Amino acid sequence: MLTIRGAIFIVSGVFILTFGFSSVNYYLVLVGILLILGSVISMPYFELAVDLDNIEITRTIDKEKVFAEDFVFVTVTVENKGKSRIDYLEVFDTYPELFTLVLGKSIMTTRLDPGEKKVFSYVLQCRRRGVHKIGPIKLVVHDRLGLHFEQKKFEIYTELLIYPSYQDVRKMEAMGGQRTLGRIFGMHKTKQKGMGTDFFGLRNYFPMDEFRRIDWKATARTGDLMMREFEIEKNIKILILLDTSASMGGGLPDNTKLDYSIRAAVVLAKLALERRDEVGVVAFSNKIHSYVKPRLGKEYFYQILEALSLVEPQGGTRMMPVMEWVLKRTPKRSFFILFTDLEEISRELIDACKLARAHKNSLLVISPFGPWFEAYPGELTPVQRALTEAISEELLEERKKIIDELVRMDIGVIDVSPDDFLPAVVSQYLKAKKKGIALR
Repeated sequence: MLTIRGAIFIVSGVFILTFGFSSVNYYLVLVGILLILGSVISMPYFELAVDLDNIEITRTIDKEKVFAEDFVFVTVTVENKGKSRIDYLEVFDTYPELFTLVLGKSIMTTRLDPGEKKVFSYVLQCRRRGVHKIGPIKLVVHDRLGLHFEQKKFEIYTELLIYPSYQDVRKMEAMGGQRTLGRIFGMHKTKQKGMGTDFFGLRNYFPMDEFRRIDWKATARTGDLMMREFEIEKNIKILILLDTSASMGGGLPDNTKLDYSIRAAVVLAKLALERRDEVGVVAFSNKIHSYVKPRLGKEYFYQILEALSLVEPQGGTRMMPVMEWVLKRTPKRSFFILFTDLEEISRELIDACKLARAHKNSLLVISPFGPWFEAYPGELTPVQRALTEAISEELLEERKKIIDELVRMDIGVIDVSPDDFLPAVVSQYLKAKKKGIALR
């Protein structure tokens, strides 16, 4: 195909040839003919000399699964397996628009001798959770004069799974461990007398007690045989119910109600698994989208991340069939934490919660309140702020009836905003842990 320069050569040749004939200037006629022939004749020679099928391209990335906001190192290798030299080669690697190129270039311009191999690399920052593909790769080859070019698209794709952001977990870990969390959120263990290692107290000796547990100092002090008792930490079974209906997509870009709910679920899962609680996830709208059975183990955290990375806001909310499906697969005395905006308020939610309570499960509803997520107060004009407050009061009044009924069933309901979302979730989990809710 002709480049812009090639087209200019032909147009100029035609113009000069025409002008030469009209002015009977055979020198200009010769120049025009040479320009036209040079552009046209060189085309088949160029096409025969360049065979893009002899070019081999590979792409590698340093990791196939990363957290949102983290970086991926991409390497592209181009090799000329033909017998002809390629003088002017351009390689364009394509990446998703949601990614940011932070280092290097995804384009290379080079010359390739027969059998020669060239490598270029660049670094991308992954902005959005989900499954994304890097690719395709486009090659463009020019002739030496830049009159013609050939191009070919290589359908080479590299799939990348982006987990939800890990930044909140890193901040939590940076607090300095459980001691700092205890001061901030009131962290406590759920304790029970047993065969643990933490000292619980003393009691009188009973027949059949083990002699090795006798506290001889206390016995000498009181004159009676005294036994040492220890405590063990009891663990709970947590199931995160995540509403992924279309209304949960409301809010600012990349900071929707669903995004905040996923961030809170990640922090909650990490904290609970670290404390040896069983954690599972159900993502639903009008049907079940993903289910991760509650289990123990820090390595299990990545299965939860993978499930959370794939959810998108869609459909309506059907709570009753979802709850029936969940209860068939979940033992009694579990702790259900439901993330929902309560915008599709219906009797079905009340009935589903009653069913869960009838199966001896504990429930907590974390509700991102829509108007608090759609705009920050500092960004609103006085009129917009007044309208937002009026809408908020109206919605709160509608929600009050269903919240009151949930509270009467001993179900906690918390309205959260972007500013207090994560602290509220962590605090409620730690309170449940302290009270011994849903002990297994």
